[in-house]
Amino acid sequence: MFAAVVESLQDRLDNTQLVLLATVAAIAIIFLYGQWRNPNARSHYPHVGVELKRILFKGARQRQDWFKHGPELIHNSFKKFPNSIFTLPSLDRTSIVLPPRFLQEIRDLPGTIGSNSHATSDFFIGNWTTLDYDIFNHSTIDAIKTQYIAKIGQQIGPASNEAQYAFIKHFGRYEDWTPIAAQPKILELVTQIVARTIVGPDICRNPEWVHAAIGYAQNVFMGAVTFKLVPDFARPLAAVFTPYLYRIHRCRRIIRELVRPVADQKMAFRRDQPEAWEAHVKSGDMTTLEWLLETSKPEHTTVPIMAHRLTGVSFGAAHTTTNTITNALMDLANNFERWAPPLREEIDSVLGDDTTELTNATLSKMWKLDSFLKESQRFHPPSKLSVNRKMMKNHTLSSGDVLPKNAHISFPGVPMSMTEPYISGQPEEFDGFRFERLRRNPETDHNGLQFTSSYAGSLHFGHGRYMCPGRFMGGLISKLLVIEFLRRYDLKLQPGGRPKNIMFFDMDVPDPKYEILFRDRKN
Repeated sequence: MFAAVVESLQDRLDNTQLVLLATVAAIAIIFLYGQWRNPNARSHYPHVGVELKRILFKGARQRQDWFKHGPELIHNSFKKFPNSIFTLPSLDRTSIVLPPRFLQEIRDLPGTIGSNSHATSDFFIGNWTTLDYDIFNHSTIDAIKTQYIAKIGQQIGPASNEAQYAFIKHFGRYEDWTPIAAQPKILELVTQIVARTIVGPDICRNPEWVHAAIGYAQNVFMGAVTFKLVPDFARPLAAVFTPYLYRIHRCRRIIRELVRPVADQKMAFRRDQPEAWEAHVKSGDMTTLEWLLETSKPEHTTVPIMAHRLTGVSFGAAHTTTNTITNALMDLANNFERWAPPLREEIDSVLGDDTTELTNATLSKMWKLDSFLKESQRFHPPSKLSVNRKMMKNHTLSSGDVLPKNAHISFPGVPMSMTEPYISGQPEEFDGFRFERLRRNPETDHNGLQFTSSYAGSLHFGHGRYMCPGRFMGGLISKLLVIEFLRRYDLKLQPGGRPKNIMFFDMDVPDPKYEILFRDRKN
């Protein structure tokens, strides 16, 4: 009977109608399948956001509202529910925001219950954009922790040398006030410095690496935004009609081919000269590529897998550090006469005329610089939400509240950092040396007051055992470059003052097109 119906339809419909019918049927099947296997958890906690009375296209309109007003919604919801659990209208995942009283409890959760790596991958729709969980697996994290935490002192020399080499390629002499779109230049500079520690001096100076690493990150970001704005069932169609996935894979191919000869050489060195390799490991003068050889299982020491993970390391380091530096420069330029003289005095008193002998110890003496970066980050962090976890199983809090499996949980990091008692002394006013004064006050609890440390009023690198493992390297590069800018230039903003950052979803990024005014230092 079914065959007879099909033959009857074929007699009555032309080819165009058949194609249209097939397309509609395919979309319907994809939709039903997506609804059936929707992995998002269901939250019974209050939902915040604009109430949409009309059902038609409700999901699309909620996505649009979350896209446009996410940061504002997070701030307002925390003011309204400071001690309550609430749910955000983040339709690509179930996003549950916890009040501060649960911070210590979530901090201590093992990754088998609440996973930071899975949360990051899901945020960037990693199963489509290639920023999957494997890119942040234990081998990658162990390599980063060894290189950028345990051996951070040995990264200062290579990073400083590369900064000196690359800086003059991107920033020149400016006798009069000159408008410069600083963010794209800083991004290339930071990407090259980071690559010096990831893959070594030869590859990091190859423009192909810099452009591919930046291109990968930008297209992952744009691809994730695109996929967040469409329903799950429509993602296969979005993947076909957007250019970002094609560009992501093109950048990955370039990176893989650049890494191949160096990776093959290092693997041969490790295999053929085990004693020399062991001495090399003990020296600590290793790139991330080399540390990955040490931390990875033998079956994972292949060029495609290692290139994949190195791409993730570059992704995690370059853009966040670039935005930290760009925000700091804009905050400096916003009141240069107030902030620059004390910072320059501190830099000169610690370093003198010689910047070639920078060490971790010398940088740690610059309390004002450290404080300024932390205050700038407090006002302009990469995200309004902090301490992100994906629940790998149901978990009951001490209050009896249940966090469902597959839910994404977080804390309102920025609203907390703008509110007493987490920040004292006019928390909504920018005070570049706020944390330096707190550190000098013997009656203050000093925990969490440094740029790379955390407490309830400063959660922007995360909190606890799963804090960003690359934060020390990011802080190091930020300080190196801000020192260089202060020693070379005077800065000011265009008329109108400090521009607002671009904000969407829960994200906060400086406008890459904004031009800061640069002039060669006059005194």
